[in-house]
Amino acid sequence: MNCRIFLVFISVFFILPAQAVPVNGLYSADIDLPVTRPESQMLTQAFGLAAERVLIKVSGNQKAITGDVLRQAKKLAPNWVAQHSVTALSELLPQGDGFVTGKRTSVTFYQESIDRFLSQNNLPVWGNNRPSVLVWLASETNGVRRLSGSNAPSVLLNDFAVTASDVGIPIYAPLLDEVDQRNLAASDVWGLFEDNIRQASQRYQTDSIAAIKVNEYPGYVSGNLLVMLKNGESERVTLTGETTKAILDQASLSLASVFSSRYASVRSDTSTKSLTVQVAGIPTFQVLNKIQSYLESISVVRDVAVAVVEGQRVEFVVSIDGDKQKLFNSISLSRLLLSAPLNALDPDANRIVSYQYSGV
Repeated sequence: MNCRIFLVFISVFFILPAQAVPVNGLYSADIDLPVTRPESQMLTQAFGLAAERVLIKVSGNQKAITGDVLRQAKKLAPNWVAQHSVTALSELLPQGDGFVTGKRTSVTFYQESIDRFLSQNNLPVWGNNRPSVLVWLASETNGVRRLSGSNAPSVLLNDFAVTASDVGIPIYAPLLDEVDQRNLAASDVWGLFEDNIRQASQRYQTDSIAAIKVNEYPGYVSGNLLVMLKNGESERVTLTGETTKAILDQASLSLASVFSSRYASVRSDTSTKSLTVQVAGIPTFQVLNKIQSYLESISVVRDVAVAVVEGQRVEFVVSIDGDKQKLFNSISLSRLLLSAPLNALDPDANRIVSYQYSGV
C-alpha cells in the first residue's frame, strides 16, 4: 500500500511550474479503528478523531488543538457531521499483541461549523489556496547518506507525503535527475546550506522550499527542518521523536504552522479592516469578475466591492481579517496579479495597494 501511495504523490508532484495549489478535502478525514466496541461508540470516537484532524488541517496550528479546546471539539463533533460512511477494511489492524478486523469511517464536516469553532477560540482559518512546497529529503542510516526524489524513491519520502497530505500541504518531490545531481549533493541538504538549496530549486518554481534531514541509528532518531520562503525568509526547526514517523509528523506540523502564521487570520469583528487594491490592465468585464472572485476566495478576505472603474484600471475595496501583509502574501501565491507599486511621489501611494493583471 505504501508504494502505491508514493507513486501517486510523485506522479502528481514533480510537474512544472508548481505554484499555489487549491487543496481539496480540508473538511474531511478518514479514521481507521479496530472493531472492538459497538458501532455507535466507534462512530462517536471516529467523529472526535476526525474533528481533531480537520481542525489541525484548517487552522494549521496543532499546538492549539489540545486540552479544553480539543475536549470541547470532540463533544461537539457529532453535531458538525455533514455526511459519513463506514466500510470494512481488507487489512487487519494491530490491537495489543495481535491483529483484529477494522473499519474505516469517512467523515465530512460542515465548513461553517469548523470555521465558527476556530474563530470562537481565537484560532486562524486557513483557506484551501496553499503554497506549493518542494521537498529535499536527506537521510542517513548507519553512516550512509542519500537524497530521496522521483528517481530515487524511499519509504521516508512516501511517509512524509502522506503526513503532509494529512495537514493539507501540497508537496513536490524533485526529479533527482542529472541536472539535480549536478546542482545539489546530499551533503548540501544535510548541511542545510540555504544558497545551494535555493539555487538548485529554481527550476521547480514552487512557492517555498523545505529541506529535511533525518538521522537514523539503532535506538536513536533525530532530524532538522529548514523552510525557505519566496521572499527570502527562512525558519529552522529541530525535530525530535522516538521514531522516524514522529520526526516526519513533526516536520509536517511545523510546515503547517509556518505557513498558517503567514497566510491565515483569526476571523473577528474587532480585527476587520479595509484597504483599497488597485488593479491595472483589466481588459474586460469578465476579467474584472475573475479578479474579484479570486480576491474573495482568499481566506483573510471578508468582502470585496468595486469602488472605481477608469478604463482598464479598477479599484477594489477589500475588507480583511487581521494583518494586511497576510493578504499580500496570499496574492503572491497566484500569478494572476503582479505587484506594481506606485511611485512614492504619487498622491495615492499611501492610500492604494497597486497590482497589474498578468493576463494569465
